[in-house]
Amino acid sequence: MELLTIGQVAQRSGVAASALRYYEQQGLVEASRAPGGARRFPRSVLRRLAFVRAAQNVGLSLPEIREALATLPDGRSPTARDWARLSRGWRDRLDAQIAALV
Repeated sequence: MELLTIGQVAQRSGVAASALRYYEQQGLVEASRAPGGARRFPRSVLRRLAFVRAAQNVGLSLPEIREALATLPDGRSPTARDWARLSRGWRDRLDAQIAALV
């Protein structure tokens, strides 16, 4: 399994290193530690971060995102099927937000 440093994840995802540390603290992403204590993320964290950003873009809070991600087995990254299932649950909320803007 390819492991990435926090800098590599930040560069590839566009998410600041400080946000990555915060997301880890909040249980949105997981990292292992190198012998010196440096964070190492699996490459699959990039898909998980894309999900977090997309969910934030439609107005979901971090607790709501964490709750959605918690439904995935073993903390894995969402697949296309997972995205479809999870987004169906947000449809009513998004429709209400759109109606409020009109």
